[in-house]
Amino acid sequence: MTDEDLEVRSCAELSAGEEIEAWHRGRLAHRGTVASTLEEIDLIWIIDARTGARRLLDLEQLSVRRIPMGKPAAAVGSPKPAAAAKRKPSAAPKPKPAASLRQIAFIEAG
Repeated sequence: MTDEDLEVRSCAELSAGEEIEAWHRGRLAHRGTVASTLEEIDLIWIIDARTGARRLLDLEQLSVRRIPMGKPAAAVGSPKPAAAAKRKPSAAPKPKPAASLRQIAFIEAG
């Protein structure tokens, strides 16, 4: 695939399940899997690869590219290999506290 084939110009070119990167001013801003699209207004819902949260992307504000097959998935938010090797193993990472109630998922007991 050429760079031109990877560039997304319209939401109509995308389908759920595709892996994309969103760039802003030459910097990688978001990376994730397309969850759904709003073709009429060129908005894309993705599942962010770094946080696992849903994120709404605007094609007018970002440069969106498909991720070619074979490109490593650890491009966003992961430590460099040398840093990962230096880290001591731990039982489980402690979760960060929620910044707002929107980040908390409530599970109904049944």
